[in-house]
Amino acid sequence: MIKPYVDAVAERAPVSWGLPGGFGAFLTQLAVTAALAFSLGLVSFIRRERLKWVAAMPCLLGGLVLLPFVFIGLANIGEAALHRMLRVPDLSAGILMVLIGAFFLAWLLPRARARLAQDQEADGSGEKDARRKVKTVKLFGIATLIVGVVFILIHAFELF
Repeated sequence: MIKPYVDAVAERAPVSWGLPGGFGAFLTQLAVTAALAFSLGLVSFIRRERLKWVAAMPCLLGGLVLLPFVFIGLANIGEAALHRMLRVPDLSAGILMVLIGAFFLAWLLPRARARLAQDQEADGSGEKDARRKVKTVKLFGIATLIVGVVFILIHAFELF
């Protein structure tokens, strides 16, 4: 799969630094193949496939091949890019928390209210638990939404 592409690039690319032509294309294809193997192995672990040990081989080998590429990429970044990378967790955590808060308020809260209505109709003893669950879902949703917006504002206005 890699060989035809590398051969085509080797015909067009000049030899540089004493390395054969197409060596950069070979490294690129190797990184793409390793990333694909790592991600497919990771997905099979996450899905809890029956034969996990089969997924361990491409995941481990792909991760080991990708590791030098990651280190080289991190070594080549500049100071401005490093400053931006250090601030990215604020934005990603904020977006994630806003999504979680919206999920709690838009998806779980109506279900909890429906459960409360069912308990009130049945006059069951679980009415207090259902009310507490509605309040908990609402409080957690609002709190996560607010904290997520604060993280996004911290990133937007460069407060840290």
